[in-house]
Amino acid sequence: MRNGSSTIHSEALSVDRTPTTDFCPIFRSQLAALPPNVSPPKKLLWVDDSEDMLSLYKSIFESQGFEVWAISSPHDALDAICLSAIDLAILDYEMPELDGGKLAAMIKDRHPQMPVILYSGSLCIPSAANDWVDAICSKGGPRGELLSTIERLTNGSASSGLAAGQA
Repeated sequence: MRNGSSTIHSEALSVDRTPTTDFCPIFRSQLAALPPNVSPPKKLLWVDDSEDMLSLYKSIFESQGFEVWAISSPHDALDAICLSAIDLAILDYEMPELDGGKLAAMIKDRHPQMPVILYSGSLCIPSAANDWVDAICSKGGPRGELLSTIERLTNGSASSGLAAGQA
């Protein structure tokens, strides 16, 4: 963590930070505990410089069956991607350390197959950001739009029991 400003799953802090495409041992044991017909929840990496908004997003989307890693620092988000198999990244655009477009470019450079959503209230997103993201959703838009985008980008299996109208 940098300057103590980020929130990362406490389970991940003791894990070896060597990049890997395999699940960390903690997550392997969690997967082994699942019944054979139940898939693990989709893991979302949510990056926004507003701690209050992150807390809200985490609460809402975890209640919908997702596992949410809410992180306020773009640099810590890049570290978190190396700790676990993230299914999708949701990025704010306007952040002080690094804007969401540049963070998306860095994520895609390291993990080209990872879906990335730019989730912003900004009206001034440069067109170049479209080159690095799979979708752009407005923070002012309906939550169902974001949910359906997450489902589409995670191959329609966002989480069990999730319906776009529930948000």
